[in-house]
Amino acid sequence: MKFTLPISPEYVAHWGLWEAVREIYQNALDESSSDKECESKIEYFEDDERLEISTSKGNLKTNSLVLGKTSKRDDQTQRGKFGEGYKLALLVLARDPVHDVTVWTNKERWRVKIEEDDIFKSEVLNIYADPYVSKEGVLFTIENVTTFEWLKIQENIRPQSEWYDTILEDENQKGRIYVGGLYVSTVERYACGYAFRPGVVKLDRDRGMVDGFDLAWQTSKLWTSRGHSVRLSELLEAEAPDVEYVESHVSEDSSFAGAHYGYYVTRHGDAIPVSSQDEIQRAQAAGVKWVLVPEKVKSMLRLVKSWFIPSSESVVERLRKFKQNYQWHLPNQAQQELDEIIEQMDPKPMERSNVI
Repeated sequence: MKFTLPISPEYVAHWGLWEAVREIYQNALDESSSDKECESKIEYFEDDERLEISTSKGNLKTNSLVLGKTSKRDDQTQRGKFGEGYKLALLVLARDPVHDVTVWTNKERWRVKIEEDDIFKSEVLNIYADPYVSKEGVLFTIENVTTFEWLKIQENIRPQSEWYDTILEDENQKGRIYVGGLYVSTVERYACGYAFRPGVVKLDRDRGMVDGFDLAWQTSKLWTSRGHSVRLSELLEAEAPDVEYVESHVSEDSSFAGAHYGYYVTRHGDAIPVSSQDEIQRAQAAGVKWVLVPEKVKSMLRLVKSWFIPSSESVVERLRKFKQNYQWHLPNQAQQELDEIIEQMDPKPMERSNVI
């Protein structure tokens, strides 16, 4: 029996062996996640360069070949949800002149070919299903996978102990993002790698890009949940995107705020933290010790202690500046009273008090 899927061989042209393996293996992992008695495996047989991905239970029915057909669309615990994955994996492997793929499922053997179709007048994906006595479950075999290719695939799969919300601090994991144990993409500027459970960060349908806000929010949450560390304080001072929203996950009475304050004092003593050119100029004019820090670091420190830069201006000058900055927020009566106070302290023409 032949099933024709009218998908162009050029579709997802940038996909290769890893993307095909990822889609097939994620389906196997999802099957074992939903059925605890189902075992999923990915195995490599070096002697004949064969890669096998299997589940001990379940099967692929012919209606699963319909593009977009899926039972996982609204299940956030599952890795796949678009109903495209393994069909596109078959397409990618069928157009590959090296990696032949065969599927054993539901007492059938499926073989795939890209062939010219008389109806569509174009090359399409054909799946040939033959009766075949097979074990329960589903088995994909991919042929001619070299040892080097297998090693590269292994690099993109995290051990099960790191499937859920893990910070990966090894230098070779810098910026690498995994979801459900499978590599998604590498994000520039991130200092560490991260592994999340399915559904925590939004992925595009290509599984090659993560939502920027989701990622920064969840990495910040991960770092905060670990408590304070010198590494976290270093990332804050370096303005790393990994900890962009840490302050949103830290409260005034959290142990982290106090520990980060201790880290700051150890490094900078009683120096006043400043984060703008105006604050630098004021600190220099007042002759106090200061250190330039990111605004987020200063906000974190203020959870524990507030700093005030002594002003070198006279009281009346400060009042005039206050009036200039906040007069639109003051009721008319308050503005008039403020003008009277300034005039009594320094009886100069009021026109001058408005030109600061």
